[in-house]
Amino acid sequence: MAKIRKNLSDEEMLRGFSENLTFENGMYAEEKVEKRKIKNNQPAKKELLLPEEAQERLNRFLLELSMEWLKNKNGDCVWKVLKEDGQIVIKPVSNKKK
Repeated sequence: MAKIRKNLSDEEMLRGFSENLTFENGMYAEEKVEKRKIKNNQPAKKELLLPEEAQERLNRFLLELSMEWLKNKNGDCVWKVLKEDGQIVIKPVSNKKK
């Protein structure tokens, strides 16, 4: 006599089990079973080619500029990234279309 193992998951209990197709269970056999994936609410991190300390300083400066932009009541902004004379310039620009 075989012992019944405890604390098995449904998948483990039904491993190797096959059911004969009948009217009761065959009714839904044609429907596709969709597995739901849990969405990760965190955006995928994109790698920057900066050391972590420089990234932290850059984020702090961007936050300061954003706060100044909002204090001056300039409305929503988008960040423009430009390369000028061997330097990278990041500046806020009004989001309103003219």
